[in-house]
Amino acid sequence: MPDVLAYGVMAVGLVALVEAIVLVRLSKALGAVARFGERLAHLTSALELLTDTTEAGLTNVARELERSAAPRAARSTRSSIARRIAGAARRGEAVADIASREGLSESEVSLHLQLAKPKGGAHGALRR
Repeated sequence: MPDVLAYGVMAVGLVALVEAIVLVRLSKALGAVARFGERLAHLTSALELLTDTTEAGLTNVARELERSAAPRAARSTRSSIARRIAGAARRGEAVADIASREGLSESEVSLHLQLAKPKGGAHGALRR
């Protein structure tokens, strides 16, 4: 029977050794998970700081752009544009020069010139 007792003690010792090894590995794994949680929290804080800084910077840039933008001039009426185009054409300016000064295409300038001097003196609907 002493042999059975020795085998029993060795079996209990072997089980205790295996449990100790499992506990050590498990504690290392839990330590890695805890470090991962800390690193994730640190990354989250860094990302929040970066987001806040970016938002503040873009807000400042937008505010500065709005502040430094030139005030827009009031748009001219259609009749004043037509008068300026007709006057420039009477003075002999080229259509391309008129278009660039007025910010219109050459075809729009040509259309204004055609509308300024109707053929036959009557409107299109009244012509025969």
